[in-house]
Amino acid sequence: MPGDELAGHEKPDGGPASGPGRASGEPSGDDGTSGPEVPRSRPGRGTARYLHGTTGRWLAIFGVSLGLLLIRFLVPTPVGQADNRDGPRLMCGLGLAKVVPPGQPVFFRYAYFEYLTSPGCVGRSPYPSSEIVPLEVARGLTPVFGLPGDLNLIALGVLMCILTSVAIASLATGLRIKLWAQLLVAAAVWLIIADSAFFDVFASPFSEGSALVGLLLVAAGVLYLRRGWRETVFGLVLAGSGGFLAILSKEQYMVLALPICVTLVLATAGRGRWRGLRRFRDREATAGVVVAAGLALMAGVYALWDYTSRYGQRLHHIQAVDMIFTDIVTSRSAAPAQLRAIGLPVSWARYAGHYYWDRTSIRLSPLYSHYVGRLTDQNIVHYLLTHPRYILSVGQSAAIFAQQFRTTQLGDYPISAGQPKGAYESRVVVVTWLIHQLPANLGLWLYVPLWIAMSGIGLIALYMGRARAWHRGGAVLVLCMTGCAFVAFIPPAYFAGISTTRHMVGANLATALAFTTSVALAISLIQQALTRGRRPAALGHQGRGRPDGRGQSGTATITSDALITATTSRPSARPSSRAASTVMEATSRTPFASSTTFAVASPAVTPVTVALIWLRALSCMYVVLS
Repeated sequence: MPGDELAGHEKPDGGPASGPGRASGEPSGDDGTSGPEVPRSRPGRGTARYLHGTTGRWLAIFGVSLGLLLIRFLVPTPVGQADNRDGPRLMCGLGLAKVVPPGQPVFFRYAYFEYLTSPGCVGRSPYPSSEIVPLEVARGLTPVFGLPGDLNLIALGVLMCILTSVAIASLATGLRIKLWAQLLVAAAVWLIIADSAFFDVFASPFSEGSALVGLLLVAAGVLYLRRGWRETVFGLVLAGSGGFLAILSKEQYMVLALPICVTLVLATAGRGRWRGLRRFRDREATAGVVVAAGLALMAGVYALWDYTSRYGQRLHHIQAVDMIFTDIVTSRSAAPAQLRAIGLPVSWARYAGHYYWDRTSIRLSPLYSHYVGRLTDQNIVHYLLTHPRYILSVGQSAAIFAQQFRTTQLGDYPISAGQPKGAYESRVVVVTWLIHQLPANLGLWLYVPLWIAMSGIGLIALYMGRARAWHRGGAVLVLCMTGCAFVAFIPPAYFAGISTTRHMVGANLATALAFTTSVALAISLIQQALTRGRRPAALGHQGRGRPDGRGQSGTATITSDALITATTSRPSARPSSRAASTVMEATSRTPFASSTTFAVASPAVTPVTVALIWLRALSCMYVVLS
């Protein structure tokens, strides 16, 4: 993976900036990360060794994360999630059907991992979803792992664990912070994704697994954007593949294209004083625009299929029925007025609170075919806009379901585990437990203020916290994930109707990732503000010690202090092209005069003496000048 050798050394336009080496044990920048000793003879080898150290750190976090995820998945028995009748639309499209022992329930109670080719599914068109890609890879891995069946979901779960570990390692090392802080971030993200609310869908016949892994990859990828060409390419590979998995996982996640594509375009744009399209002329910005355009194009094609295909139209019709009669028309007393406003017969008040597949459903009404044209998403939008109080009430109800955080209506164990029917596992439930400590019915009173606060922290870190290099990457992650959480909340809240808690996993994961990073940003910003408040006082105390009573220039004091320790490279490593090279400049300044003394030498033998701790000098100069 690309190294992070330029931590804390960004140029204003986001490109890499060259800088001197440093002695062993010294911090590499204001983030305080340590690195190996820089060789005197070949400055380029310092970068190579630092890259090797970063790669080793990445591999270590990846290996530990993967090992723990596999233990969490397989020991003492594999866990997944039972089918709730949605699985066949994905699996039967691949020509597969699950193997169910005779006399056992087919849906809801047990997680079945073994799938065989089924004659009843031959010729079925596959449901378009990015989940097909990991499923086909798992089909190839099934015989490699020696698992039974043509496709075994245990192989899918292992593949998802590998992709998740890649995302965790990339996210942790992508934040240019100290090693202990990177490990803390990796542990926090591991606890989030390993929570039963998210992890159980990895080995299931649902599309949510791709959406969750995709969001993790996007969160990791945006950290590398605009940090040099190699880092930007690595970040775009992560974010682009993650965007593909998340956006195209199912129809409700198509809206993720908006925050993800906007982030890719803006985060790769040139910084500084450029304006307009000039910010997108370099290759990093162009690459970001190309990846974003590709994701937007795929999302547009998927949306076209979703709204024109027979299957997509039927699905939206069923969801509209569920939405109207389980979220809007919920009581018989208020039903007549609501039905008239929607344009439906008042006699349908008896169906209030009943979803499409219920035994008491409007699909059984003799008037059903006459009013099919009124049971649409467009009619729901019109009703909500003309009755805005229902926007809040429906949203509040959906947010309360989202706050439940995990579904407990589907079993997680296979029959071989010996667990009761419908038993759900709780191997890792740290995040779920923390959420359940909050008042149960906060709903929007929890999510909306949290999203606003995290967006504020991200904006502050982006525009006011540039003194620390990791603030920009962390701010981009927070803003992107907060946007993903907000847009992912809308479809299941206002256009799904049922299974709201399960459909909210994408919004909840994005919120958890943004919250973790925003807390770290807030702590860092507060610490930075306190540090800036102390430094001017210390500088003023030094200036008052001069015999003539005049305070010494803060800039000159700090610069000379930082230049005390210097490093000198061999003359042959950096020859001068000028007739005379300056190797030393001693400057004494007063308010009205200055004098400079130069020492010159032959360009062929000139050693280069530079400050060892450039960032310390520059950051202190920034504090004094500001």
